[in-house]
Amino acid sequence: MPETSTYERAIQIYQILIGAAHNRQVLTYEILGEMIGVPARGLAPHLDYLMRYCQRAGLPPLTVLVVQKKSGKPGEGFTTFEDLHRDRERVFAHDWYRMKPLTLAELQAGH
Repeated sequence: MPETSTYERAIQIYQILIGAAHNRQVLTYEILGEMIGVPARGLAPHLDYLMRYCQRAGLPPLTVLVVQKKSGKPGEGFTTFEDLHRDRERVFAHDWYRMKPLTLAELQAGH
């Protein structure tokens, strides 16, 4: 099982992404990495936990909001979306702030 700090980073990213969703924003890997002090290339495991959590919980794919600077699309590791634009609109439309906060236990449940 990964160390707790990886899950804690995922929860930190979750909080940033629900704010971005509320404001109908997308973030590049670079911007997200700078916000939390993790190199863009180091975000994959944290985003993977969130991607899998959303899938298990039947939530819109929140990590669709993190994109590559040049392509404007999520990286190859993002495998749970079906239609980029439709899924992004589902993320924007979901009322993330009305949900109870994500916990470490919920995030770890799938691992």
